[in-house]
Amino acid sequence: MAATKQVRVGIAGIGFMGVTHYGAFGKIPGAKVVAIADNDPKKQAGDWTGIRGNFGSGGGKVDLSNTKVFESYQEMAKDPDIDLIDLCLPTPLHKKAAVHCLKAGKHVLVEKPIALNLEDASSMIKASKKSGSHLFVGHVLRFFPEYRFLKKVYDEGKYGKLLAAHFRRMIAKPNWSGGENWFSDPKKTGGATLDLHIHDADFILHLLGEPKSVESRGVPAGHGMFDYLTNQYHYGKKGPIVSCEGGWIATAALPFEQSYEVYFEEASIFFNSSTQPVTIYKPDGKKEKARLPKEDG
Repeated sequence: MAATKQVRVGIAGIGFMGVTHYGAFGKIPGAKVVAIADNDPKKQAGDWTGIRGNFGSGGGKVDLSNTKVFESYQEMAKDPDIDLIDLCLPTPLHKKAAVHCLKAGKHVLVEKPIALNLEDASSMIKASKKSGSHLFVGHVLRFFPEYRFLKKVYDEGKYGKLLAAHFRRMIAKPNWSGGENWFSDPKKTGGATLDLHIHDADFILHLLGEPKSVESRGVPAGHGMFDYLTNQYHYGKKGPIVSCEGGWIATAALPFEQSYEVYFEEASIFFNSSTQPVTIYKPDGKKEKARLPKEDG
């Protein structure tokens, strides 16, 4: 059997997500970061200290002596020795950067949300189809062990019919997007709807398929955006009751939290990233912790 080709990756944008992706690629045998692109001389030199986010340890000092360094994704896209460009740029730049890199013949991984509007997202998809290069969007929740477990037991029908499910994702308003703090502008992020709730929306569709309708209420953030919202996903009279809430209205002292409560005919399954591993509550009154692989997804 022929050896699988190693994917040569270039990361565009060394902020919190860029640092996170750099570390993740280092754990994947089939991929290698061969280049980075950023217009900050400090980051180009491998000094990623001060970069932080809502999880993990943030950035540090990185040895880039064997890594190509570019000032822009445009320069990076010209390099024939790069297979995939990982766009970890602010959301407003996604469409322009993705289309450029796809036209250059590169496969593209773009952080979520794919774009701020349907028109831009459609342009990116069309560019992918026309170029023959793949376009991936970083919807990672479906790969987390806690959520993979839920998908597995649902698909298997292990605990009978799904009756109801509630998903939750809360955090304080982000303040780690660098000196410009573009995260503070809802016009650039899409608000909590596109930047935060989109994780659970993607997983709900992955789990159950497209709902018949969605009903939403939220706390306005201005410009038609929301800092908090609660949604009802309607799956018809015979379908499960599915709800989700999420936002960044928590005060700064509260840690990031993602959770779910899922009710089957023969088990209730709870998970909370801050307080409770995946726990299965049985009809006989007993409970057990789910056995999950030791990986972060």
